[in-house]
Amino acid sequence: MSLYDPERDRVRLAGRWLRWSLGWVAVPAALGIFLSGNVDVHALPMLGPERETAVLFQDGQAYFGHLDDSGEGGTLVLRDAYYFADAKGAPTGLSVGLVKRGAEAHAPADGMRINRDRVLALEQVGPNSSVAVAIQAERDIDHETASALSLNRISVGGTQVLMLQRTAAEHDIQRGYAAATDQLAKLNDLVLPVTKAEAQAISQKAIADLQAVRRNALAALAIVLGANANDAQAYANATDAILESQTLPNEPAVLLAPDLNSVVSRATQLYTQVGDVYAKQLTQPKTASPSPSPTPAPSARP
Repeated sequence: MSLYDPERDRVRLAGRWLRWSLGWVAVPAALGIFLSGNVDVHALPMLGPERETAVLFQDGQAYFGHLDDSGEGGTLVLRDAYYFADAKGAPTGLSVGLVKRGAEAHAPADGMRINRDRVLALEQVGPNSSVAVAIQAERDIDHETASALSLNRISVGGTQVLMLQRTAAEHDIQRGYAAATDQLAKLNDLVLPVTKAEAQAISQKAIADLQAVRRNALAALAIVLGANANDAQAYANATDAILESQTLPNEPAVLLAPDLNSVVSRATQLYTQVGDVYAKQLTQPKTASPSPSPTPAPSARP
């Protein structure tokens, strides 16, 4: 009877362990080779820059944010969402302004669910695009920080981004002021139903009110950027004097962070309101108060 047991042969056992080990190594290696040729590693979680998606709707609206497209169901989920709002007539030089979703009346808080059949296209937002930069500036204003555990880490604007955004907002405020004063000057070139002295007095009051709107807008801008009330007023006074003689007609348009855009939009509304009030005073004749009717003297009795 042979004492040789093939199941206990050391050489055969070593061969089995070697084949088992190579099998566990070969499968991941083959999978890695396949994925490396078919997947953009910069699009994987925790690799590369922040990935933001533009969701373009069939009605022309566009939203931007972090897209959760699991491929299940008939909806997409967009988180940290921003969208365009009409900004025609604003001094920014753009027909749209950027708005952060969440301030609506129903205060959405858990992401935006979008029906797939409403979507025209999905596109990646360029990390250096005007939309991305404005969103990064807004996050800095809101003191947001990138979480180390996030699968899609957000990008937050730095000092240089905020400085460029602040300067653009200052210039937009000044352009709105210049447009309002130009309109006032054009009215004064017309034949007005008030005297020249009255027109001059009305125009001086109008300019003083427009300057007050500008200073208040600059102070609001400083407060949005983190200044206290005293520092904001000092900044407003200093910047107001610098901007006074500037018209800035040909500067490239800058898409502002939503909080900065709100300051500029409010200033634009107030410029229009002040202009309308004083335009009415300049162009409407004063209603003369009726002179009292003479009272007939009592007739003498014969």
